[in-house]
Amino acid sequence: MNLKIFLLNENRRLESSSIEALLASRKDDRPYWIDITEPSQTDLEEFFSSFEIHPLILETCLDVTAGYRIAPYEYSLFIRMPAQLAWDNTAQTFLSIICLSQAIITIHETPIPTLATIARDFSTAVRFHSKSTSAILYQIIDRLTDEAMAFALDARSKIDSLEEAIDRDEDSEQIDRLLMLKRKISHLSTTFEDQRYCITALHTIESEVFDVEDLHEYFRDSLANIDHALRLIGHQQKRLAELHQHNLITLQDKANKRLRLLTIISAVFMPLTLIAGIYGMNFQYMPELKLIYGYPLVII
Repeated sequence: MNLKIFLLNENRRLESSSIEALLASRKDDRPYWIDITEPSQTDLEEFFSSFEIHPLILETCLDVTAGYRIAPYEYSLFIRMPAQLAWDNTAQTFLSIICLSQAIITIHETPIPTLATIARDFSTAVRFHSKSTSAILYQIIDRLTDEAMAFALDARSKIDSLEEAIDRDEDSEQIDRLLMLKRKISHLSTTFEDQRYCITALHTIESEVFDVEDLHEYFRDSLANIDHALRLIGHQQKRLAELHQHNLITLQDKANKRLRLLTIISAVFMPLTLIAGIYGMNFQYMPELKLIYGYPLVII
């Protein structure tokens, strides 16, 4: 298990800390961000034992088949939402976020570049809008939705390139690219829909230990971003469907042209085939065979 601990200091910036400092400051109000990568059950059980975390959260974090979820517990708020690592990455990646009064705990199986970027930016150049764990939560969700928009634009660029390639030369390779692109964009759409559900649920969630009421305006911006990304992805899905249909029609037209050419060739050679079939018969009496002008008559 890879563990990174950051303290949100008085300057509203992140600074590296340790598990010892975190446990020693349990009684004060200093907020922390704990990021856990590649956790094992034993490591998580040992780590969670130091906090008042519901056992169902541990079970969900370790369940690779669990989907998106948001649920308030007695001493925490649990959020599990999908994270897109790249626009064309179809692997299912989830980020589990445990919101405590003193700490934000993020848990994920694979490294998520967005989290590393937040840690870097808010350690040096950028400040959080407030000294609270809710401010950390907002930045995580906001960065994920900003990336959603960027991924949607990347997908649009790829479709533009594919459309130009199809206009130049329609072949089976372009269809394979088109079908692959459809699968990738369908995965993007599913991820964005799940993220939208989690952000929408945060507007109505009620938690005694983690109040997000002051963040509603911020989350509306995140919701607007994810809605825009969903609309853009929906438009790209329609474009792909139209491109697929256009490509199929074009390939069918090319096949029809080849069939017409083969039909013409067949029509030219069909009389010769008929004549060869007739005079290839083994009858003893075929009077045309002895005619002086039989050959030119047959040719005519």
